[in-house]
Amino acid sequence: MCAEGGVRWSRRSVLLAGGLLIAGCGGPDRPVIESEEYKSDYSNYNSLRKILERRAKALTEKDEEGYLADLDRSNEELIRREKLLFANLRQFDFADFRYVLSGITEQPVGKTFVFGPVIRTAKLTADAGPGDVAPAETFQYKLRKQGDRLVVGDIVAATTDEDRQKLRLVGPLADAPWHTDELRVVKVSGKVWLAGDRTATDLDRYASLAERELREVEKLWGGRTSFPGHVLFFTRAPANMRRWFNLGSAGNFNPDNLGYQIPLYGVRKGGGFYQNQFAASRIVVNLAAIEAHDSQPANTIRHELTHAVTARAQLTDGGWTRPPTWAIEGFARYTETIGSPERASRIRDVVAAGVRAGKFKGTTPPSDTFYGKDIIFNYVLGSTVFSLAEQRRDRQGQDGRRDLPRRP
Repeated sequence: MCAEGGVRWSRRSVLLAGGLLIAGCGGPDRPVIESEEYKSDYSNYNSLRKILERRAKALTEKDEEGYLADLDRSNEELIRREKLLFANLRQFDFADFRYVLSGITEQPVGKTFVFGPVIRTAKLTADAGPGDVAPAETFQYKLRKQGDRLVVGDIVAATTDEDRQKLRLVGPLADAPWHTDELRVVKVSGKVWLAGDRTATDLDRYASLAERELREVEKLWGGRTSFPGHVLFFTRAPANMRRWFNLGSAGNFNPDNLGYQIPLYGVRKGGGFYQNQFAASRIVVNLAAIEAHDSQPANTIRHELTHAVTARAQLTDGGWTRPPTWAIEGFARYTETIGSPERASRIRDVVAAGVRAGKFKGTTPPSDTFYGKDIIFNYVLGSTVFSLAEQRRDRQGQDGRRDLPRRP
């Protein structure tokens, strides 16, 4: 299932209301560590900028002591959170990691200096935002004097829309799993990263499976626009299915769904929110639901990887024109039938039963009710459009290769 749509993305579009601009594509990406420059009358800004530069450098160099050096050691909860975050992030490979301070404000509160929004952009080598666009997260930093220097007294992440409103911050949510859980990360052949929480004790068994399913999806997708790699998060914890990427607040969230793909917009180096193309994709696999439904993990992984592989090609025309939901979900369901005649037969049976029950209205399902009461029928009905296209192509004497029609 693709976790996207009007509810989720209209919330993220709060960036636009805060004065950030939609910017066009820039030049080629370059892996750099850099804090965005700004002008201010407040000397504390320079202290914050230098702190953030040191933290970015320490993280990319996997230097935990350097990453923690500017934190207030008396705040044990802050140290615990940042040690957890560092331990998780150090397991990933970054193409770019920086802090953006454009639009930031300072508010003295007693002996504390409160800064926000502090936007951290983090482009994994699996991501491919155009130009300098990268996925981002938003924080509030609280600095205070300690001797003759400023230290970070606390870092408050905007993990929900309520947090963002309360803190009066503008920027993407900091709701990735690396903030909340101790993760184990397995890297597979440079293109697939698997990350599991403590409930995903069998993470290794999915490594070769994910690699195999990605090969099948990429073979089908061909040379079309895609990401260089993919990150899949695994859990059996119902709380994490709701908490990770703020999934529980989405209008189409269902705790029994086997998986979600989360496409992410990005922020430019200068702070502009870029909405012409997704900058990254993340996948969450619900192992508990897969086991409860006696399903096959391979089907879920292939389905969500299909969403991830095709995500970069979904947005055009300034981000407002997208394929209908039946095409996105139907294509992903169709890929599950490739190499599995048994699964294709079951899908045909579900479609036939739905038609007999009067669920077919003579056309493809509308997007606004796709995830409603007839969701199962809508998925399989959408998949039959692609099955039919494949059958017609094969009847015309083509070579039978399972591939999408060539673009004109």
